[in-house]
Amino acid sequence: MTRRASPRPADASLALLTAQAALDLAGQDAARRPWLIVSDFDGTLSPLVMDPWGARIIPQARRALRRLAGRSDTTVALLSGRTALDLAGRVRVGGAQYLGNHGLEQGRLARGARAESMRVQGDPAFDGYGEAALQLADGVAARVSASWLVVETKPPAVGFHFRAAPDVPRAARRVRAAVEALDPGGRFERFPGRRMLELRPPGAATKGHALAHLIAETRPGFALVLGDDVSDAEAFQVLREGRRRGVLRGLALAVHARADVLPEVAGSADGVLASPREAARLLDRLAATA
Repeated sequence: MTRRASPRPADASLALLTAQAALDLAGQDAARRPWLIVSDFDGTLSPLVMDPWGARIIPQARRALRRLAGRSDTTVALLSGRTALDLAGRVRVGGAQYLGNHGLEQGRLARGARAESMRVQGDPAFDGYGEAALQLADGVAARVSASWLVVETKPPAVGFHFRAAPDVPRAARRVRAAVEALDPGGRFERFPGRRMLELRPPGAATKGHALAHLIAETRPGFALVLGDDVSDAEAFQVLREGRRRGVLRGLALAVHARADVLPEVAGSADGVLASPREAARLLDRLAATA
């Protein structure tokens, strides 16, 4: 009998999983082919750092992903809020798909190719938001004017990070106030994340949409989704809904990237890996599977 992963309640205090425990949770489902491996980057394949531009992939994760991406029965996709080119430059795994800006950008890096050579396709439906996103980026930076603010421009979206702020709740309020002053009509949707606020055009793709497309495209026998933030929870819900309907086998795993796991993230996952290093070990063990 195939062992199915059971849903986890929204309780971040529950025991954290090792790589081996996660494999045990997948059970016989992990023997089904083909595989779809989908992973976030920050806090999942890379430890969270105060400066988002200082994030580096764990070497074991890169090696494992390269092996997995080289297999004919496996699709590897990196799904991140970063731009696709930035993501490819940090991961550098040929043969993988790079879905940046939560799926608004798509690219595939050929094996042996340089990351900066990857061709990226965006969604032309949101081209009209590009200039407004850049203006918001400049305007919020001018109003907040703090060394801890990191502005991530990725038209048609923009992200404001305040990981390094000495008072995170106060920083969040300052950023939100600046956004409301500059976009009072709500032309951009607000998406609070882990120590950041992202602005996106209404109707823009989410990680849930991106995962649903990947599942329809690859029709996996087993899917694994890794992530640590609220945006990843949307993808977890898509996987679990497919499993509930009996059309998909797979496992959604949150990653314990900090001292806390957001309740909505843990509650949407089947389990919580103890750290990004455990996520790397899990990928390594999957890559070693015949």
